[in-house]
Amino acid sequence: MNFNDTITAISSGNINQAISIIRISGPDSIAIVKKIFKGKIGKDKTITFGNIIDNKTNKMVDEVLVNWFIGNKNYTGEDTVEINAHGGIVVTNKILNLLLANGARLAERGEFTRRAFLNGKLNLDKAEAINSLIHAKTNKQAEIAISQFNKNDNFLIESLESELLKIVSITEINIDYSEYNDIEQLDKNKLLPLVENLKNKIKVIIDKSENACDIYKGVSVAIVGKPNTGKSSLLNCLLKKDKAIVTDIAGTTRDIVEGEFEINGILFKLVDTAGIRNTSDSIESIGIEKSKQAIQEAKIVIHMHEPNTNNDKEDNEIKKLAEGKQYIEVINKIDTLSDLKFKKNKIYISAKNANVWELKNELIKRYLNIDLDDNEIIYNNRKLALLNECYISLNESINGLESGFGPEVVILDLTKAWGCLREMLNKQHDNEALLDNMFSKFCLGK
Repeated sequence: MNFNDTITAISSGNINQAISIIRISGPDSIAIVKKIFKGKIGKDKTITFGNIIDNKTNKMVDEVLVNWFIGNKNYTGEDTVEINAHGGIVVTNKILNLLLANGARLAERGEFTRRAFLNGKLNLDKAEAINSLIHAKTNKQAEIAISQFNKNDNFLIESLESELLKIVSITEINIDYSEYNDIEQLDKNKLLPLVENLKNKIKVIIDKSENACDIYKGVSVAIVGKPNTGKSSLLNCLLKKDKAIVTDIAGTTRDIVEGEFEINGILFKLVDTAGIRNTSDSIESIGIEKSKQAIQEAKIVIHMHEPNTNNDKEDNEIKKLAEGKQYIEVINKIDTLSDLKFKKNKIYISAKNANVWELKNELIKRYLNIDLDDNEIIYNNRKLALLNECYISLNESINGLESGFGPEVVILDLTKAWGCLREMLNKQHDNEALLDNMFSKFCLGK
């Protein structure tokens, strides 16, 4: 990928529509457009009218409006032209092909925003937020994405990094300068509470963020159970369309069937799975293995049962696979019985009769009390992954201390954790900040 190239692409989507936009950006943008545009060449941030001409046949392709963004005070930070054409697929692609034939290169995915980032027009966090906004499927997802445009997570991370830097510094001093009398002597009883306190703070942030990110990205839900418990009927009911095949024959669903539905602005990504049972059918066995994988990947597991049945080997296996997940036990087909025995901690529905309001309430209630504007929530996937790495390293250092290892051993995990926080702040993991902090603790004259 050469960032000195001039790139072009259809920015409005390659579909029939009233108006389409073909964008071209790079050092030769103006020169390339001049070859095919008959009309006034505008100044920066002006719009001019004219015709697009095939410069080989001299035939007119379309009447267009052209937006001129000359210089670096625009989205990409380089000369950019946007051609507003009549939105038919044929004419839009003709204009795109003319730009390509006259020296432009087809842009790769996200390349305009990547150039904006490289040219200092937006930071990486905002670039990622723009991508999330483009792919938002609900109002809540769009609201969260927009809120990230100006949100600065750095204050939160800087406070954690500062606290960890102090821990790393005092640990390093005890390793390298233990003979100095004025240095506070550090042992397990003093170091362990410091690390545990920071780890607990980070755990709270991770838990809040992961719950909020479920809303941001969509909540994955696996519908599982034995054959013929109504899994496919439930999927169809929630999606309000017949996407999965429903029959009385056990083992009908042999592959994963997926769909999405929304409750109160929260997107749920449903996965209907093959019924879990012992079978000699090789194809059905593959579907059952996929069902088990779906459980492992889901945030919420809906475990379907028929009325008045007891758990058996397959049900117990599902429960075991769902450990650590949000687990909802659902009794389906309540319309078939008049003497149903209700039990606590179970949800009762009739997917056939669309009586699933109790299940919907159970799904949504887990996300009702999340404050999406909480300053301790990190939506950025890259930063959240680094914070999880930091948490793991801190936990390793605690395990080391509890196992009797000294500062010279646990410092490796502490430094690794500190490096994760530095990376979240886009700071280099160098020793300058560490040395400054270390020697500031020495007495004057040392």
